[in-house]
Amino acid sequence: MSDQSTCSASRGVGPPLHKRALRVCFLRNGDRHFKGVNMVVSQARFKDISALLQEVTDSLKRHVVLRSAISNFRRTDGSHLRSLSCFSETDIVICCCKNEEIVSVNYSINKDFQRMVDSCQRWRQRRSDSGTLECMKSLDLPEAIQLYIESHIEPVVQNTRTLIYRGKTRASKTKCIVKMVNKQTQSNDCGDTYMEAEVLRQLQSHPNIIELMYTVEDECYMYLVLEYLDCDMQEVIQQLGILSEACARSVMRCTVSALAHMHQLQVIHRDIKPENLRVCFSSGQWNFKMVKVANFGLATHYRGSKLNVRCGTPCYMAPEMIAMLGYDYQVDSWSLGVTLFYMLCGKIPFASACENEKNVYAAIMSGGPTYPKDMKSVMSPEATQLIDGLLVSDPSYRVPIADLGQYQFLAL
Repeated sequence: MSDQSTCSASRGVGPPLHKRALRVCFLRNGDRHFKGVNMVVSQARFKDISALLQEVTDSLKRHVVLRSAISNFRRTDGSHLRSLSCFSETDIVICCCKNEEIVSVNYSINKDFQRMVDSCQRWRQRRSDSGTLECMKSLDLPEAIQLYIESHIEPVVQNTRTLIYRGKTRASKTKCIVKMVNKQTQSNDCGDTYMEAEVLRQLQSHPNIIELMYTVEDECYMYLVLEYLDCDMQEVIQQLGILSEACARSVMRCTVSALAHMHQLQVIHRDIKPENLRVCFSSGQWNFKMVKVANFGLATHYRGSKLNVRCGTPCYMAPEMIAMLGYDYQVDSWSLGVTLFYMLCGKIPFASACENEKNVYAAIMSGGPTYPKDMKSVMSPEATQLIDGLLVSDPSYRVPIADLGQYQFLAL
């Protein structure tokens, strides 16, 4: 459908998702020359259908003559939209005044809305053809997300589950990360509903949790625009080697603060590791300015019933998760202990490097951590005490995040 073409489809290309911001084109009943007003419809913006009717009336009055206020919305097939929950992404809506019958003419839409419809259709066709994100290009992304990405830029990460770009906000040129996730694949991998955006909205405003700036969602994909930080702790260790205890203490304090906040709000991260601790440095120096917990793709809510899904990174999994005997918040304590060990020793605490999952699981289930001989003598008793408290095989005796303040390593 070109700028002048007939609106043959009666519904938008996306399903009704009531809490989403949906892009809709509003046309005037019987006016084949007026190309419509584009608006965003959401329950956050409009209390009910009456509020939307008033807003559309005010908008249309700037462009066309109305006999009265707009009293009802119709699709091009004549069906009524009686509530906000009836709207779909890229809907084309006919606006009728009181006592008007819908007029069948060759309606046309404006170029901006048409480009957005075309973009959505290309994107959905690409998804249908490939079934994965491996073939996606930046131009296949929703128009609202393309605003954050230069058209020529290559993705930082691209696989069947995730597509990640570095981007910038248009207004302030603030750096950001644009992340696209296949919700179905992610859910199948961990056995739980993918809820990264939901969890991040719940956790926002904490200084040690990555900021969620914007989201777009449909039934299969989630797009997240996230705060940009310089690098992750894995990259820091690869560049600088093992951390001093002072640096590790700084990282731990930030991470413990974030985890305590998460657990208080009944959220388990389930994938704490150096790669998921993002770092911001003081200008021109390797001094930590801020550490933030990131990547909530495996996060879930804990409502009191033990969880049994095995997920996360094998080297950082707690014994009770590996055994699938039921687990709770304590899996985050274990992963934090492995992370601290790695920051101070440069290797994982169980057996050799991550050879394969079977060997890693066996090593974790076999007992306590094995300290490198050259590190045991130089590591402070306070650091060893904290690691040993976090890496207790029995979760009922493992120190919970809320009690870590009693350990001298963090108080120094």
